[in-house]
Amino acid sequence: MPILDVFQKGLRRGAEHLPYDPSKAYAYVEHPTEGWRVYLRTAIFLHEDPLQMDKFLVFRNSKPYARRHKQEMWEPPKGQMEGKDLLRHSGEPLLPLMVQSLLREVEEEAHITDLKEIRYTGLVFQSQEEDYPTNCFFQYHLFQSVLSPSRVEQVFEKFAWIQNHPKAVARWRRDRKETDRVSWFNPKQTPLNPRWCPTIVFAYLKTYDDQRVKI
Repeated sequence: MPILDVFQKGLRRGAEHLPYDPSKAYAYVEHPTEGWRVYLRTAIFLHEDPLQMDKFLVFRNSKPYARRHKQEMWEPPKGQMEGKDLLRHSGEPLLPLMVQSLLREVEEEAHITDLKEIRYTGLVFQSQEEDYPTNCFFQYHLFQSVLSPSRVEQVFEKFAWIQNHPKAVARWRRDRKETDRVSWFNPKQTPLNPRWCPTIVFAYLKTYDDQRVKI
């Protein structure tokens, strides 16, 4: 299936409560005549050195289902766009709304509230969940940003605090407790969440390698 153009004009915007997490309404765009629907997701790669794009931050998933796999699961900040991110601004272009949704994910998963200089890579990963109908898809749109060394240090200090204050963290709302550790990505030491994440990271790193070869 070719990558569907979610930025084209005339698409319907909506949100739906899905069975695996009925407490939230997830955002989608839908073609009025072709009938396909795409749920919108974002992921971001956070770097310190803009010339070393294969070095990026990943965060350990602390959700119960991750622990049931009896292994650690790490991810770059990523998540699903919610209806509140999309439908409050009906006339605004889609890409800025994706960025706003992404900033929320970065705040919740990386505990960074002042992220700047976000770049849209143009990379898109499209697939289907097992329970989707044939004309329903999701897309991860990939972004990147560069953090200063001092900001990176603050991120590591924040997660050290999280490790040392479990009672305080237990009082946080659910979304702020999705991650509990931070590290630089290392394929041997920070195994990726097997659900879509390896494919996303591979596509990102392959593009980086292809660009480096061209230089």
